[in-house]
Amino acid sequence: MLLKQFIKVAKALGDETRLKILRMLLSREDMCVCELQTVLGLSQPNVSRHLRILEEAGFLEGRREGQWIIYQIRKELESPLIKGILKEISRLDEDREIKEILKRAQETHLRR
Repeated sequence: MLLKQFIKVAKALGDETRLKILRMLLSREDMCVCELQTVLGLSQPNVSRHLRILEEAGFLEGRREGQWIIYQIRKELESPLIKGILKEISRLDEDREIKEILKRAQETHLRR
């Protein structure tokens, strides 16, 4: 992994909201921006900014479905580092706040 890519990964992981987004997307196949916005209680521009950072770091990919942009964990992860990080993030379930967010994420299916 090149230094600049490593810095993008480190920056992406340096924010609690982005860690929450990654954990939610590990528990669900995909989520649209509005679902993430609802669960996190953040504005659409704020959520979109976090998603862009995660996408640029190589964690996520997005696709358009009509008016929705749907995000998911990249199907083909290019970096063993990112694979390892995601494995560790999936173990955050004992955190009270993560438990609450995962519960809300499972209850939130705005586009379905």
